[in-house]
Amino acid sequence: MSKGTRMASEAKKYDGARALKPTIQLTDNGFNNRHLGFSQSTFAAEGRKLVYICDQGGTPNFYLMDLNSFESTQLTDAKGIFAGGSCYIDKKREIFYWERDTIKSVNIETLEERRIFSADHQGGYLSASSDARFVAFAARCDQLPGFPAESRGRSAVMLVSCTEGTAFPIVDLPFSVGRVQFSPSDPDLILFDWEGPRKDVPQRIWTTDTAGLTGGPLGRQNPNEARDGAFFSHSGERICYHGMRFHTRNSDGAYVVEETAYIFGLVKPDGSGETQFECHGPTGRCQMNCEEDLLVCSQGGRADNPGQAVSLLRPVGRGGAVFDPLFYHGANSASEWLCPQFRPGDTEVIFTSDCGGHADIYLTSVK
Repeated sequence: MSKGTRMASEAKKYDGARALKPTIQLTDNGFNNRHLGFSQSTFAAEGRKLVYICDQGGTPNFYLMDLNSFESTQLTDAKGIFAGGSCYIDKKREIFYWERDTIKSVNIETLEERRIFSADHQGGYLSASSDARFVAFAARCDQLPGFPAESRGRSAVMLVSCTEGTAFPIVDLPFSVGRVQFSPSDPDLILFDWEGPRKDVPQRIWTTDTAGLTGGPLGRQNPNEARDGAFFSHSGERICYHGMRFHTRNSDGAYVVEETAYIFGLVKPDGSGETQFECHGPTGRCQMNCEEDLLVCSQGGRADNPGQAVSLLRPVGRGGAVFDPLFYHGANSASEWLCPQFRPGDTEVIFTSDCGGHADIYLTSVK
C-alpha cells in the first residue's frame, strides 16, 4: 500500500475472558500494530482520531484512524522509520520522527512531509515542544562532532530548531541519558532521565530549560529508592514517576537486597510539593488522566505474567493506592508497547497487546 491509501474498519467487539470492561479491538490485520507510547500522546483531533504504527509491508509506517468510523489512512510510505522514537503534537497536527538519520515531520491532515534536520546517525527518542519550535533527543557525546574522544560514557540533550534545521547540545552530562520529554505547557522545559538499571541510578529524574541554564536533579531521591518512568501530567503542573523502596538484610551470612514497597510519586517541575503513594505491587508504565486524579498502569500490581493487567491506579487514604484491573493481557512480546493512556474525556483507555497472536490495539472502557 502507499501513502494516502484508505482502509476499511477492522474494529470488532472483544468478547474474550481477558476483558473486565467493554473493550473494542481496533486492529486485526495480521500485522503488528502499535499506538504511540512512552508518554507520547497518540490521540489526534482532541481524541476523535488515533495516530498509530503498522508494519504492513515489512516496515513500520504511520496511520491515522477515525474513531467514529474506525477507517484508517496511511500517512507515510518509507523505509527506515524509527517509529518507536516518534512524537505527535496535536496543536500542529504533526508527527515528528526519524527516517534513517533524518528528523522529519508529516501533517496528518495534508500528508505534507518536511525535513527538519539530518545527522550522521539515527538518534534517540524524540520529543517536540508544544509550539513545535524545537525537537529534542538524547545522544552519546562520542558520536557527536566536536566532542573529544574521552567523551565516551557521556551524553548530551540535543535541541533541534524546526525552523532553522540546526542542532546543538544544551547540556553535557557524565551519564547515559534515556528519553527526553517536553512539558505540555512550557515549551522551554525538558524532562529527561539518567538511564540504567533501577538500583544503579542514584538520581533518575532531571530537568533543563532549552538554554541549558536552569534545571538539574528533580525531587529528593532517597538512597533506598529506585525510580523510573517519569512523565508530565497533562497540565504540565506535575511530574509523575513509579518505582520501589528496598533495603539490605542478612540471610544466612549473605547480604540480600530486598524490595519493601512499590511506589508512585508526584512532584512539581520546580522540585517542590513531592508526594509518594505505596502500592501492593508493581505498576509498570503509567499515565495520568486529564483530571489528574487517577492513573492507568500496565502491570496492575502483579509481577507474574498471567496476572498482569492494564489497571486503574487510585490514590486512597493517606499515601496509599489500589489497583482496579481492566484487561488481563499477561506479559507478552508487545509488553514494551503496552503504555496505556487515557483517551481525552477519561472514559476509555488505549493499549497494545499481542494476546491475540500479534500486536493489536485495544480500547477499553473505565466504567
